[in-house]
Amino acid sequence: MPLRSQSPWPARLALAALLLGLCLISLLLWQRLLIAQQERVAERVGYQARSLARQLEASLHDQVAGLRRIALQWSHRGRIPMDEWLLDSRFALERFKGYQAIQWLDADLSMRWIEPLLGNEAARQFRLTPAHPNFNLAIRAKASGEPRFSNSFVLLQGGRGFILYTPLYIHDEHNERVFDGFLQGVFRVEGLMNELLSHADSHDFSVYLLEAGRPIYSHERPDALDALQQEVPLDLLNNQSFTLRLKPTEQLVQRLATPLPQVVLGASLTISLLLVAAIGLALGNARRASALQAGNRRLSEELEQRAKIEQVLRDSRERLQLVLDLTDSSHDGLFIIDPQNRDILHMNQATHNSLGYSAEAFRELLKQDPEQLLPGYRDWLEGVRQAQQDKLSTIFQQKMRRRDGSEQAAEISAQLVRLNDHEYLIGVSRDNSQRLQLEAQLQRLSQQDGLTGLYNRRFFDSQLNSEWRRLRRQGASLALLMLDIDYFKRYNDRLGHLAGDDALRQVSDVLRTSLQREGDSACRYGGEEFAIILADTGLEGGMHVASRVQQRLEALNLAHPASPLGHLTLSIGLAVAEPDGGESPDLLVAHCDQALYRAKHEGRNRICVWRDQA
Repeated sequence: MPLRSQSPWPARLALAALLLGLCLISLLLWQRLLIAQQERVAERVGYQARSLARQLEASLHDQVAGLRRIALQWSHRGRIPMDEWLLDSRFALERFKGYQAIQWLDADLSMRWIEPLLGNEAARQFRLTPAHPNFNLAIRAKASGEPRFSNSFVLLQGGRGFILYTPLYIHDEHNERVFDGFLQGVFRVEGLMNELLSHADSHDFSVYLLEAGRPIYSHERPDALDALQQEVPLDLLNNQSFTLRLKPTEQLVQRLATPLPQVVLGASLTISLLLVAAIGLALGNARRASALQAGNRRLSEELEQRAKIEQVLRDSRERLQLVLDLTDSSHDGLFIIDPQNRDILHMNQATHNSLGYSAEAFRELLKQDPEQLLPGYRDWLEGVRQAQQDKLSTIFQQKMRRRDGSEQAAEISAQLVRLNDHEYLIGVSRDNSQRLQLEAQLQRLSQQDGLTGLYNRRFFDSQLNSEWRRLRRQGASLALLMLDIDYFKRYNDRLGHLAGDDALRQVSDVLRTSLQREGDSACRYGGEEFAIILADTGLEGGMHVASRVQQRLEALNLAHPASPLGHLTLSIGLAVAEPDGGESPDLLVAHCDQALYRAKHEGRNRICVWRDQA
């Protein structure tokens, strides 16, 4: 009596359920990789937005510092003569092209001096009255003694603009401080933003300036993406009404995107289909093997059919191996492990090759001593589980130990998946040492002048305050040199800006080689002006360094056809302070700047020392 064949439907339903589960795992993995990619794009956009905002704030801070320096001279010396004020104002206008004008309103809030007058004739008879939108802001600046940055408003010269109000004070015959008006920096919105953005890395973004949520300036790129825009608040002195909005370009997003999610999805679905097909073929083979008991007459047919099935299985294994080989072509490590016993279900070559291990050595080390391979392995695994429960990002920055004992930075995206009451860990690791090095390089570049290689103005401000605090604790002195290339505008006009840039680099080399102590700093203060900070140095040491700079520059004998001296020279101002004597770094800068100003007016190519006239 022949055996009754069993119905194939239960097995088919089980295979369908298995295929559905594997496809779900593939989709989950693809989704996590896609989310990780989107998070990297958002992280880059956010980083660039914050970096650009800080650059804009720092650029405006430099201009505030320049006007504050003029205000300090005004307060220290009494109202300075108009020709000196014009000289300082022109220096500021040449260094920063975003100004519309620099003005002086006297104590009655009436316009007295304007530089430049050309293009600003409409403001000559101006008087600040309570009806003006900036009147209350100016009164608060007067009361606090601190600069104030206004909201945008309609300028008398036409267009919208801002004003930076810097209060001025003098001392009367009773040595009491008396308000003497405002030093005003006037900016057009478009001119200021264009100048600030010309020094910032903004070619991959559309940039908008918002005031109280309303756009007042835009620098748009045609392929910007609204979906990935980010806004960063700007802190412009006391004014927090402004926001910077950035929209990344489609070209930037495409550069940051990788085909890894699609490759992994395709490979996972292919593996799932092949696996289910192989199991289905095996079940069919079992059914055919049981049918052999029905009679010898079907024996030859069953043997032939089995041979065909075995050939299909061989083809399936070859295709499966091809899919696995595709994952080995990825530079990112891809692995699936059992977190309970640390058995590796699958890993590509990048997982172990990048660390210098063979596949067997990697498996054995993960099994026996995972902390040796991935320091903090157990804490990391618990962190992945907790982040997944809290629906937080499961991308972690870890360090992996190579076979030679060195460490490799790794960005690991992990996902815990439960299938058939068993937990699996699916992870993608990437060597992001280059990105971390790039971030460190960006930090260094933020403190370095791109043309000369010297430290920039931001580093100067930070280093001066830091050394001031340190030397105040030690009771030591600090010397400051301000250096300015004589007749440099004539040099540029005669020989061109390329020759001017080369001259700036050669002068910078002279300053760099003239410093013999590790703690001394040479900085590009702005344009053709430089500064040298000499910690724990008195007047004699400062004169020695200044003389060495002039001697080495004279030895170069750089021709200057537009100079009365015939060669490139420097005017140097020197000031020395005792940080524990109650002074401030800003006052030391003002003293040094006055000495430089005196050197300029006494004929240039000389060293002048600031001395207290009291």
